[in-house]
Amino acid sequence: MTRTFSPLSPRPVGVLLGALALTALAASPAAAAEGRVDGTISAEGQSCSWTDGITSDQAPNGLTVDRTSINPSGGNLTCEGSTTAALNNDPNVSFDDSAGTLTADLLDISVTIIGITCRYQAVDLPVEREGDTRTYSTTADIPLYDGSFLCPDPASVDATFTFR
Repeated sequence: MTRTFSPLSPRPVGVLLGALALTALAASPAAAAEGRVDGTISAEGQSCSWTDGITSDQAPNGLTVDRTSINPSGGNLTCEGSTTAALNNDPNVSFDDSAGTLTADLLDISVTIIGITCRYQAVDLPVEREGDTRTYSTTADIPLYDGSFLCPDPASVDATFTFR
């Protein structure tokens, strides 16, 4: 007796693909919980702040800060007077709870005052935690990356970040 195999009907194929999809979903890690960050940065007598910046995860997990959730028009970054500022990158942040610090891999910020734009970059910027909170602050001299000779180099910066 010879058997002839017919192609699979669409129904068993659909059931098989559905089972594979469910298996893949069950095996994949759960999506990371989105977090938020508020901040204030002051330099050379000027101050800028924002609330509700979106992060890819919650502290103390390593995370990335989404610059579009901070910069206008998606975010609410505001500065005093006629100063404007922009975060030029999405910083990756790692936390060391035993040391009470966080480190941002790169902070790339542009500040415009009276039509003069100064761009500053800080690499591996360490920031100290305040007690047992998720508020971190630092005072640092950040070198000028690009801009006019009228830009302070370095800029003395005070910054506070609160992760939630």
